[in-house]
Amino acid sequence: MQVSTICRRDIVTIDAQRTLIEAARMMRDHHVGMLVVTCTDAQGEQVCGLVTDRDLVIDALARTPLELDAEVGDLAHVDLTLIAESASLEQAVTAMQDRGVRRLLVTDSADRLSGIISMDDVMEAFAQQVGGLARIIRNGMDRELAVYPPKDEPLKTRHRPCTPGTSQGVWARVVV
Repeated sequence: MQVSTICRRDIVTIDAQRTLIEAARMMRDHHVGMLVVTCTDAQGEQVCGLVTDRDLVIDALARTPLELDAEVGDLAHVDLTLIAESASLEQAVTAMQDRGVRRLLVTDSADRLSGIISMDDVMEAFAQQVGGLARIIRNGMDRELAVYPPKDEPLKTRHRPCTPGTSQGVWARVVV
């Protein structure tokens, strides 16, 4: 599965000169745990960092004296971890592990920001895959019970014999 299939395309940005209070309110209002920090230069608006809810709690609120009117750019992470939309979820997990981050900025083929993928997104995708595997097991068990209900009779009478040159089973072809 590729990053592009599960990344979130709704990117919430904040200007680096906004305050930490404004950042916290934006996170609350948009129900997000990260804001992409932007700066404006001669080329226009550019991504220059990111700030997370953990940054606000651990870095900003733990400061003495408390500086809630500080600018987001002062707190923002500027070493960004990017991943291509075409990357696999396994590559996203490896990037998160290697960099010690919970979110990655997703880029398109032209290296433009196109989304965000979080550890939660990856866990949800893997959970759906594991759920699919569990359904395979359950369906197999249900099928077996329908064909071979529990009985107290000898094995010989419960199963159709498999003899050379005969095809007594039901065949299903799956085209991939």
